[in-house]
Amino acid sequence: AQAPRSTQNFVTASLTGPRTMRILIKGGVWKNSEDEVLKAAVMKYGLNNWSRVASLLARKSPKQCKARWYEWLDPSVKKTEWTRDEEEKLLHLAKLFPTQWRTIAPIVGRTAYQCLEHYEKLLDQAQGRDEMDENDPRRLKPGEIDPHPETKPARADPVDMDEDEKEMLSEARARLANTRGKKAKRKAREKQLEEARRLAALQKRRELKAAGISVTKKYRSRKSIDYATEIPFEAAPPLGFHETGSEEPKVTLGLANVTLQAVENRNRDKEEQRMRKDDERKLKRLKQDNLPETIEMINKLNDPQQLRKRTSLNLPAPQLADEELEQIVKMGADAAALAAQSADSSTVGLVQSYGETPGSTPLRTPRQQNTILVEAQDAIARNSMQTPLYGDENPQMHETDWAGALPRKTGGITPNIYAEQARQGGTPGATPGATPGATPGGTPRAAQRALGLTPGTPQESPTVVAGLRDGLSLNGDVDMDMPKLKHQMQLKIKAQLDNLPEPANDLEISMPELGNEADPVETLEKDAEDVDKERQQEQKKLRDRELAKTSEAVKRDLPRPLVPKTMLFSTFDAPGSIHQAEGRALVQQAVSLLHEEMAALVTSDAVLHPIKGVKLPKDQVSLTEYSTEELVAAKNLLSEEVGKFDANGQRAGEFTESVWHVENDLGHLTFLPKAKSYMEWRMLGKDDRLEAAQHLFEHAEKQLQAETKRAKKLENKMNVALGGHLMHVKRSTDQTAQLIEEARTLATDIEVFQTLRTREEVASRSRIEDLQEAAEREKERNAQLQFRYKALKRKHRECDERLQ
Repeated sequence: AQAPRSTQNFVTASLTGPRTMRILIKGGVWKNSEDEVLKAAVMKYGLNNWSRVASLLARKSPKQCKARWYEWLDPSVKKTEWTRDEEEKLLHLAKLFPTQWRTIAPIVGRTAYQCLEHYEKLLDQAQGRDEMDENDPRRLKPGEIDPHPETKPARADPVDMDEDEKEMLSEARARLANTRGKKAKRKAREKQLEEARRLAALQKRRELKAAGISVTKKYRSRKSIDYATEIPFEAAPPLGFHETGSEEPKVTLGLANVTLQAVENRNRDKEEQRMRKDDERKLKRLKQDNLPETIEMINKLNDPQQLRKRTSLNLPAPQLADEELEQIVKMGADAAALAAQSADSSTVGLVQSYGETPGSTPLRTPRQQNTILVEAQDAIARNSMQTPLYGDENPQMHETDWAGALPRKTGGITPNIYAEQARQGGTPGATPGATPGATPGGTPRAAQRALGLTPGTPQESPTVVAGLRDGLSLNGDVDMDMPKLKHQMQLKIKAQLDNLPEPANDLEISMPELGNEADPVETLEKDAEDVDKERQQEQKKLRDRELAKTSEAVKRDLPRPLVPKTMLFSTFDAPGSIHQAEGRALVQQAVSLLHEEMAALVTSDAVLHPIKGVKLPKDQVSLTEYSTEELVAAKNLLSEEVGKFDANGQRAGEFTESVWHVENDLGHLTFLPKAKSYMEWRMLGKDDRLEAAQHLFEHAEKQLQAETKRAKKLENKMNVALGGHLMHVKRSTDQTAQLIEEARTLATDIEVFQTLRTREEVASRSRIEDLQEAAEREKERNAQLQFRYKALKRKHRECDERLQ
């Protein structure tokens, strides 16, 4: 058979020598490299220049390239499994448009070849053939060429390509990479035009802004979230590594069940009210500006013809009419009345109520017809149908209710119980028993309840139905009693078990013997990292406990005395309420004890927590250790005592301020090196004062040298860090000085030229007057000369006339 025109193999001949001819056949199986070149060529040349596209492929013609694109490479081609709707459309359209696959393909949403191939597959399935037979003429035999290679997947590229393929790829790469052709120049020109338009628009906005016309862009509201560019509720973690062992994350219940309305802080009623107010304001402004247009708009809105017509609500027809419902109610009432009249109190307990006895089998929605299989069988029958000239009978077709161009979608309809009973000759609303519509071969209800079987199961035994109205199970089975029925079911189950295949492998399971004593539970050895963390945590807790017992100066890292021995505590007067000598003595004793405890505490801190670069004191002081509870109790007691100062007539703040002034007023004390302690200046002699001043000077000189070294180091660091900035500052300073000098020179020049201008203005006025006078004199002389010239001219003319 001849292949279609679009897929024929083309033969080209070229002379490769004086006596040899090279034959190149265009066509055949598509390769992966050819597909990629074809995609790139389509992106460059488009879908209307297939001759140029095919020029990049040495073994393919333009028609083959076009067919390959539209049959396989086009992104719109569906290669997924066929759905039921697509198959129904295909079969129905094949009946309406036989062999017109180009017309059917766009309606189904597949290619023409896919429609033809799947149609043949459906016909094979309808005939019971899943795969093509060996003798099927559609199967390709060895040596035959596939007539439709464009519809098949591409073949993988070999590792070692031949020279023709390599040459084709290199030529395609070079041509596709060409950016100096006409199209590239056109693209560059369009890009330049676009940039020119952008710059023109920018210049226009700037000119409008300079003219006072604001052209602002619409910015989004601050409260709203742009979900296209932002991540709502994003919590960016800090950079770097973090220890997460001691973290205890808390569940944020505030973000649970959060609506978009709550996030954007918008209320529908408020938005509607705001929009209504905006409409009212716009309408009011429109009334003021253009009243006729407002009236016309209101009339248009109130016009009945402009209102949308409301369509009626279409509901399906009821399955039961009102008369049928009334008839059913009356029948039920009559049956209840008869039962009440014939009832006997002595036998009422022996009779079951059959008012709501269910039917023998529950009515189910009928299974839908396999329309695809039916239509495929009809298509096969139409293909095998003879012409009317033979006189044979036409094959019987199935009814599928496809009246339109496309199949109609119909769902399963739930059957009407009463209509079904009336259709089969029964009475509507009657008690369902062994009705004509019951499933044949059903197991009786008694046996079903006994064995737990489902009614209507195909594998149930067809026994004679016992009394379906035997609610109290008074009647037994007619043909077979329960023991025989159980025995039959046991034999059936045994036969099914005997039919099972023999086991392929023999397995033996041996359970291990458990000892009397349970094995000891082995504790897992902790990781070294976990052990180190626990040890560090214990050490930290111990340090925290020890730090809690230290003084506030150590806790807060406050400055402390370098030499504890040189401490000097000042005395202060007792409060004014204490006038007696005994009271003052007690206060002085308490103050001395307080000073001793403070000195011991400072010394202890200097030993336990030494300051860097300071020698430890030789005298060791032992302090009494107190528990945390005792320290807290002492702090509370101190707070209470401080609070009692108000009762004594002095506020706590004033007392603290007075103590602070006393502590800071130590200018009358000086350090004496000989005694290694502070003493009052007025109590020292001349030599001691000289020695104290010399010591103070040496100490200040040492501090000055240390600070000078420190300042030099900092200066060197700053020079290294800010050297470039300093050079820039220096250069800028020089430029500034030069500019200042130029400005001064220019100011002098301006002043000189201004003076010259004033002088020139005065001199120019006198020169202008002189020139004007000279011009007037010239005008007068010129007038005189013109008058004399006219007189002489007249005399000359008169002389000529006389001579003639």
